[in-house]
Amino acid sequence: MITNATPRSATLLVAVWTFWAAVAAAQDQPPPARAPLTLQRAIEISLSYHPSMGAARAMESEADARVGEAKANWWPALNLDGSLMRYQEQMLVFPLHALDTSAFRFDRTLLQGHVSAGWTLWDGGARSARIKTAQADGTVASLGSEATEMSLIADVTAAYLRVLSARSTLDAEEQSLASLQAERNRVQQLLAEGRAARVELLRVEAAIAQAESERITTAATLDAAERSLARWLGIEPQYTTAEQLTPVGLMTAHAVGSRGELVSQFEATNPDLAEAQQRTEAADWARRAAMSAWHPRLDIVGAYLLFSSPQFDVKGEWQAGVRLSYPLFTGGARSRAVSSASARRTLAEEQLRLTQLQGEETIDLALTAVRESQARADAVETAVQHLAEVARIEQLALEAGAGTQTDFLRADADLRESRAQLIEARHMEILARIQLARTTGELSVEWLASTLETTQ
Repeated sequence: MITNATPRSATLLVAVWTFWAAVAAAQDQPPPARAPLTLQRAIEISLSYHPSMGAARAMESEADARVGEAKANWWPALNLDGSLMRYQEQMLVFPLHALDTSAFRFDRTLLQGHVSAGWTLWDGGARSARIKTAQADGTVASLGSEATEMSLIADVTAAYLRVLSARSTLDAEEQSLASLQAERNRVQQLLAEGRAARVELLRVEAAIAQAESERITTAATLDAAERSLARWLGIEPQYTTAEQLTPVGLMTAHAVGSRGELVSQFEATNPDLAEAQQRTEAADWARRAAMSAWHPRLDIVGAYLLFSSPQFDVKGEWQAGVRLSYPLFTGGARSRAVSSASARRTLAEEQLRLTQLQGEETIDLALTAVRESQARADAVETAVQHLAEVARIEQLALEAGAGTQTDFLRADADLRESRAQLIEARHMEILARIQLARTTGELSVEWLASTLETTQ
């Protein structure tokens, strides 16, 4: 028995050992690299996920349904009614059309039903006005979806750039911290040799503490920015870390038009302005629909009626005709409805004027922001180049014994601050361009692809 069991046990041990060796080998392998998250991909994810786009699409569907509902009034109406009634006293089963006693039928239980049809020949233009109102509302919903998409693109881009800005600032601070730590090592060595005063070590320690404090703050800002971007995309923060993002910058060939050109484009393609115009048109058609109540209504009507007792002795007859209706007195409801619709039209007209003024103001502010950010980025870039050279010279002078530690620390702090300002200025220029494109109605994924490029 023992001899027969030994081979099986050995086989089992070999299988277990092979399994655990495979598991250990798999654990030793580095995790697969994650694909970089480009700005375009981030926007595509957000457009398919974010609830604001879902709500905008639902509003479009609702508006389309309202158009179909309004158009349905052009079709004839067909109704089917039936009833089963029990009376205290006997009632006539069939209607009487002549004084023929042989046709008299009485019963306490009556069954009645009828199929009726009707079609409106004239209603003062109410149907057409309601259809036009629904169509204008549908255009408003479509433009609102377009505006929501542009706003979402701008917001996701801003969140994306915040992560890159925080990461770049953190890198600059870590480089400065490494430089300060190298200076501390140099001072400690000189102090051990008796060629430096303790105050120099205290000074560099203070600079390191301040740099570390700034680094901690920036790291917290970076973490918050990564989580914010993850919420915009509906994914886990581990997929929106700065290491996963691809840096972007403006293409040098992309120029900004003149104010007149931008205003003209705003008037032609801005979805908010077009939406306000469509709201005005919808309000005008709604007023026409309200005014149609002052006109008479003419309908073609017809029906087929069925009468029966519980014995199912069914008798049917038809009727057809033309019906004219006009309310002589409504307690002022028609006048109030017209006044309310007129007020809504005035409100829509004033909102259209306000949108026009706000758009022109936004263009002016965005143009100013673009020019300011361009000038600031150019100036800060020049400053960074000079300060980097100053810091290098101060470090060499300090190592040669010809400079002072104070000058080196000041130059290093100025360089660190300028690098952070340069990153911020470049990203502010991108955001200003995006705001300008959002106002003129150009902003889209395609516009970003033709305006921004990947940088290192």
